[in-house]
Amino acid sequence: MIKPTFLALALAGLLSFCDTAEERAENHFQSGMGLLEQGDVDRALVEFRNVFKLNGAHREARLRYAEAEAARGNIREAYGQYLRLVEQYPDSLPGQRALAKLSLEVNDWESARRHASAAAELAPGDPLVRAVNATLAYREALTGTGDAQARREAVTEAQALVEEDPDLMIARRVVIDDLIRNQDWTAALSAIDAALARDPEARELYMIRLGVLNQLGETAEIRAQLEEMIERFPDDPNMPATLVRWYISQGDVDAAQSFLKERADEEPREIEDIVTYIRFLAEARDNRTALDELNRILEADPPAAERLIALRAGFRFDLGERDGAISELEALIEGMEPSDERRSIMVMLARMLETTGNNVGARALVEETLQEDEGQPEALKMRARWLIESDRTDEAIVALRSVLGESPNDADAMTLMAQAHERAGNRDLMADMLSRAVEASGKAPGESLRYARYLISQDNLRTAETVLINALRLASGNVGLLNALGAVYLGEQDWPRLTQVIEALRDQEGADAERAANELTARQLAAREQDDEFMSFLDKLAGEGARGMGAAATIVRTRLAQGDVEGARQYARETLEANPDDANAQFLMASVQAVTGEHEAAETAFRELADKAPQDERFWLALYNITAAQGKAEAARQALRDGLAASPDNLRLNWALAGVLEREGDVDGAIEIYERLYAANSNNLIIANNLASLLADNRDDAESLDRAYEIARRLRDRDVPAFQDTYGWIAFRRGDLDSALSALEPAAEGLPNDPAVQYHLARTYAARDEPAKALAQFRKVVGAVGEGPRPAFMDETETEIERLESAVGDDAAEN
Repeated sequence: MIKPTFLALALAGLLSFCDTAEERAENHFQSGMGLLEQGDVDRALVEFRNVFKLNGAHREARLRYAEAEAARGNIREAYGQYLRLVEQYPDSLPGQRALAKLSLEVNDWESARRHASAAAELAPGDPLVRAVNATLAYREALTGTGDAQARREAVTEAQALVEEDPDLMIARRVVIDDLIRNQDWTAALSAIDAALARDPEARELYMIRLGVLNQLGETAEIRAQLEEMIERFPDDPNMPATLVRWYISQGDVDAAQSFLKERADEEPREIEDIVTYIRFLAEARDNRTALDELNRILEADPPAAERLIALRAGFRFDLGERDGAISELEALIEGMEPSDERRSIMVMLARMLETTGNNVGARALVEETLQEDEGQPEALKMRARWLIESDRTDEAIVALRSVLGESPNDADAMTLMAQAHERAGNRDLMADMLSRAVEASGKAPGESLRYARYLISQDNLRTAETVLINALRLASGNVGLLNALGAVYLGEQDWPRLTQVIEALRDQEGADAERAANELTARQLAAREQDDEFMSFLDKLAGEGARGMGAAATIVRTRLAQGDVEGARQYARETLEANPDDANAQFLMASVQAVTGEHEAAETAFRELADKAPQDERFWLALYNITAAQGKAEAARQALRDGLAASPDNLRLNWALAGVLEREGDVDGAIEIYERLYAANSNNLIIANNLASLLADNRDDAESLDRAYEIARRLRDRDVPAFQDTYGWIAFRRGDLDSALSALEPAAEGLPNDPAVQYHLARTYAARDEPAKALAQFRKVVGAVGEGPRPAFMDETETEIERLESAVGDDAAEN
């Protein structure tokens, strides 16, 4: 038994200790606040951390710590502290407000919505909270519901908030975006200028302003703004690059080179300026010129020589000196102490190793880099890319959010984030990231082209045109941009503008520009049904010998499509006579023979071509097709095996062999091939679709079904019936009947003669307890099978029809 006096003394001592701990925590907090007032943030944060050691639930210290980290740009740490605050105190309005705002800035829409909702319950009239919710409503109206009225209401709310609080930049961005979407360029410029007057450091607004100036044709104003941006944001490497692209768009490469050389030579010399200058030389001139200039600079004892040596190794690698370049980097790393520069060089070496096929070494270097610095952005981006390729998209998104938290204008990270969202099936988020990458990169060609291609795929040609034209104002001779713009005008049947694009391509040097101009010309003539001009143009191209073989093949295909078999044969013969030693001419003649029934001659020709050029997949595939068409199954398989012996990793040959194995019932063999193909190229949608489909159709274990779903997520919401069927059937097998139905109904409509697709939809109707629809759909399965081979699910189909006819009655049975 414990004596009462002893217990009283013990409790008194314990309470005395608690009071002392709380007092000590409060003393640290007050000390931290005093240091903050003096501007000594680092020591203030140390004091706040001391508070947490004594009292982890100190509300005010947690808030001040988060605010201080946010104020000095440490967004990731600030976000974590705010999150800890609202977990402990959900009624913390400053915490919920800050989290809503920060989530919005990194496009974490779900978190923004959650915290804004919580903040609105605490303070429904708070301007910042209203601005976040207006932004979310505006975005939902654009990407989700498409509700024009909801969009107008969101814009009206944002306009009112700007009137109430002119410093509320979140609301201003909604107003600006709406003006741009309405193509009210003058009003948009005024709104941007008003916003910049309030926040002159908002660099993304400067990039948007450039686009508006482009639309207004203010060339002199563009140059002036670019020069101002370089002065205002001296640490942003995108700014000089954007001005350089503008110089080039004006045809003044020498001015661009002089500008960059002056910056590189200016004292005190800055490593970023030197690197930008050297990379420009590599792009605008050639790698050898860049390497020679880099060697000259290295002789003059430049700053950060290690980085320049690494850059030199990169040029050596690109020029073919791969082993020497790798050895130079390895020696450089070996002689350096751990540092940011050393870690950057380690990532550069990892890229080289990956390029040479040493994936193990590359991954080891990246992991070593991240062990030293878990936030190293280039290493995180490499890891994220590997995670995306492995379908671990959630982990990739976490890594990329970390990069964007530290570098919100990293266009490469945004592009990778777009790829992660696409792989996860979130195409709206993908589009948003592609759009942001365009702005962050200063409308660079690569980012602009990626976004434009997405817009074209969505038939949003007007916006795609705007994106491409803005990019071309800074890179007027870019063949990829011009070709994509030509495709837009072709889709709009805007022949005068398409002709202008073709002329611009013909003004460029190089085979790519010539090829693009010829292709657009041919497509324009065909689309306008100018048949005589079309054939005349192709004939002219075909007369260029080996360079014209593509045109010759098009002429032959056109004549065959028109039923002019003899004309096709004669043209192929004349082409061969003019180019007797050209393998393409021989292949063209053999292809015509195959189509016109001269199977023996065609087979002999294909075999001879394959023996002479075993690396050319076309010849093996043609040999496979003609032997298979004649019923020579073993000879057809042998053609594929021989082709794969010469090119074991060839995509199309492996693809064909997988199809053979699947048709013969060797599903495991087909899956094995598709697994290898998918590992080599997980971005290929058709490979992903086929692998996921095989797994879903032929494997019953949960692991295989989960893998099929991970692979197929990217197929969601794609307007391709085969993809819709794969995703829908996997959703059905996972028990998600709503998702299954929304995918399988359009799939069945798009593939009305495919029994398996009709069967998948019938099963879905049955599982949803819609017997009348299920009965009608099972009958469509019977109709699709017709007199063809009886599929494995036919017995079940017939049984279901009998059951459903009994269940729904005669009336439904007749429909």
